Amino acid sequence: MSTVSAVSALAAPRRVSWPAIAGTAAVFGLIALIYHRSATTLWGTWTTNETYSHGPLVLLVALFLAWRDRRKLAEAPRRPLAAGLLLVALGCGLQVLGTRADVFGLQGYSLIVVLFGLALALLGPAPTRVLAFPIVFLGFMLTFPPFVVNHLSFALKEVAVGLSTRAADALGAVVVRSGMTLYLSSGELRIEHPCSGLRSLIALLATGALLAAHQQGSPWRRGLLFLSAIPIAVFANALRLTMLIVVAHYAGVSRAGGWVHDLSGYLVYVLALGGLLLVRRALSPRAATAPGTPRADGSPA
Repeated sequence: MSTVSAVSALAAPRRVSWPAIAGTAAVFGLIALIYHRSATTLWGTWTTNETYSHGPLVLLVALFLAWRDRRKLAEAPRRPLAAGLLLVALGCGLQVLGTRADVFGLQGYSLIVVLFGLALALLGPAPTRVLAFPIVFLGFMLTFPPFVVNHLSFALKEVAVGLSTRAADALGAVVVRSGMTLYLSSGELRIEHPCSGLRSLIALLATGALLAAHQQGSPWRRGLLFLSAIPIAVFANALRLTMLIVVAHYAGVSRAGGWVHDLSGYLVYVLALGGLLLVRRALSPRAATAPGTPRADGSPA
């Protein structure tokens, strides 16, 4: 009888917990109410600012990562922590501060804090660990404060222009630099903010975070893989500027714009992604050879 009862219990459909569904709907409704203006502003930024045009893709990837780990989430023991409400309160405070001070960056990052707090308060530490990476990954869809963007863009342009002019000179291009303006025999090239490489840096950092999250080995390997995206992105952008300078020198400044300018961005990103994959391969731990396993030459290990 006990076996029959067990089989019947497994075969019976699970009852829908309407209080749990209502509570979840209430939580998401509250989040939508608090962040609807911020979400509208963020969507407008995604659709009008090329630097953050990757935002919708980041959101979809984060949702996919959470959905992919749904079984781990269901199996994780749930022990809600009331301390998570402190994080919720902190996140709401950041949202209010960001709204009153008109600092949109605070509004976006407050959502990350609120999501962590809700996960701890409603699910507990174990499920929160499962959701930790998808929640943190959402940070790549958010914007930086304007003063951070301006300083970072200028620093990236300074490095990229310095490297590219030296490389172009070595390739035979005659170029004179004055600030962010490059003078060639065929005209002048003005390096604007979109050419700073900030967009490709953010995109490559997001890609590096995804690869690092699935990297085998010790934490230092994952950290080094993620951080390697920074120099790779900087050198990739310098390579792109070098290509444009050389094209402008030999074919004219007008030829360096248009489709050549756009195509070079995609090609260089592919090269940067290839470099990131090579770093990942170099950092991947080699499997230890078991005793007695023959080597490639046939001799025993």
